[in-house]
Amino acid sequence: MSETSLKHEIEQLLYLEADYADDWLLTDWLGLWADGELLYEVGPLDTPRADRFSHNQVLYLLSDDRFRLEQRVIRMGKPTAHAEAPVRSQTRHNYTHLRNIIVAGDTVTFKVNMLVTRTRRDNEGVTILPGYVLFKWVRQNGALKIQEKRIFLDLWVLSNPGTMSIIL
Repeated sequence: MSETSLKHEIEQLLYLEADYADDWLLTDWLGLWADGELLYEVGPLDTPRADRFSHNQVLYLLSDDRFRLEQRVIRMGKPTAHAEAPVRSQTRHNYTHLRNIIVAGDTVTFKVNMLVTRTRRDNEGVTILPGYVLFKWVRQNGALKIQEKRIFLDLWVLSNPGTMSIIL
């Protein structure tokens, strides 16, 4: 596969992943993930270049394996998910600056910049979450699937109310 066609394939899956998260199609979003072990992490806020540290060295906001991520999707889809009820946040995931693409067998790793905006109908207003994502994808049955998504926000603190009730 040429570098151009691989980059296009990555971009299309990134856009689909963002669309599913923005439209709260969380079961479909979870379907983009690979079979077997996976990792969904949101790194610490107060640690520059936090991607150099594991969740065993510094406190991550989230560090989900398959079971935890599946449970998170189930909980977020329920009407009892009070942080996002009765009306869910409107989010927009934007990925830019795709770089550091490394292919090793059936595994593809890369880095993208991320900007997520979250708007609520209440008095919280708009929350802007800038950062970057380190992805690890694997090819399963001919298709790329997400195996790891490690998110590092360029923030020192979460804004009011300081909760993470959306998929990043």
